[in-house]
Amino acid sequence: MYLYLIYFIIALLAFFEINGGSSLLKKVLVVPFLILFVLASIRWERGTDWLSYITLFENVDNVFYLLAFEPGFYYLNYIVASFSDNYTIVLLLQAIIIYVLHFYVIKKYSISPFVTLMIWFGFYIGSIFFVRFHVALAITLFSFIFIVDRKFWKFFICVLVAFCFHRSAILFIPAYFLFDKTFTRRQLLLGMVVSFFLSALFEIGLNFLGQINLGIISEKASTYAEVGSEYAEEPTRSAFQIMLIGSSYRVLLLLLIVGFYYDLYKENVTFRGLLNIYFVGMCLFIIVTPVSVSVARMSQYYEYFQFLMIPYFILRFEYRSNRNLVLLCIMLFYLMRLKSNVSFYEDLYVPYKTIFNKELPVEIG
Repeated sequence: MYLYLIYFIIALLAFFEINGGSSLLKKVLVVPFLILFVLASIRWERGTDWLSYITLFENVDNVFYLLAFEPGFYYLNYIVASFSDNYTIVLLLQAIIIYVLHFYVIKKYSISPFVTLMIWFGFYIGSIFFVRFHVALAITLFSFIFIVDRKFWKFFICVLVAFCFHRSAILFIPAYFLFDKTFTRRQLLLGMVVSFFLSALFEIGLNFLGQINLGIISEKASTYAEVGSEYAEEPTRSAFQIMLIGSSYRVLLLLLIVGFYYDLYKENVTFRGLLNIYFVGMCLFIIVTPVSVSVARMSQYYEYFQFLMIPYFILRFEYRSNRNLVLLCIMLFYLMRLKSNVSFYEDLYVPYKTIFNKELPVEIG
């Protein structure tokens, strides 16, 4: 399958990068970004939410859509529709935002760009099948520049622009104030434990409210308590169970950092800031998932920074054999993540359909 082929090519380049090829690969970093950009721009009827987005574009004069979508996303469609009926232009403009911002940040802040690219593709399929949420993610990622430089108002403007594409981006504002904090091992572990405690309270509280007769409140509680089954491979799996499964690798990652990388956390300002941001995302995921699996994806604004943080784990090792072993483990893990992501919406990703073969019959999401 083409998605796995892309992943393995990037992974091979990542191995080459950490084994002395970084100088050469820096010169060609733009190439994989251009490939992903083209795949994201010329797709047709591929990815989630295709129908709702193209319906907006085709009926953009309907005031309902101004209320249903964020103003930035709506007016992007409105402006394009005012001079063309070609929806690909909308995709092209969004892809420019996503890939230009990612390229700039990864080139500037990643200590191993192709490892970062591998992780991004494994977890997010490189945003090939982006929705407006990914545009907001890209803009908040770009705001990291102003977090590092401690320029709050520029950071705030970036978040407001992201907010115009997805309202949830406003949740990223606390990241600015977390970046330069230094947490002790005890504080990090305590934060994790408290998150699980709050998560359990939410689960118990929702189940309790769902069982007592409080009218619409009980109905809402029952809906939230059962919503996890819609996102699980097994319909019997609750949102709380999804949280436990999803938090397993997050907890392992935190324990590794607390146990073996805490000196790096104290010494390296960028790594410390990345971990602080990621840590909040982990806590949000644990706490919010029992309320709503779909709402829990808002933690991605923080967890997104894992692909800048994880390369530090590899390059911390002095010997290449150790680096290669760690990279192999990371590659296999994100391969599993890619497989999980693809299998969930496989009919919407495979086969790949473009503007050049629109007659190809596919399932439309």
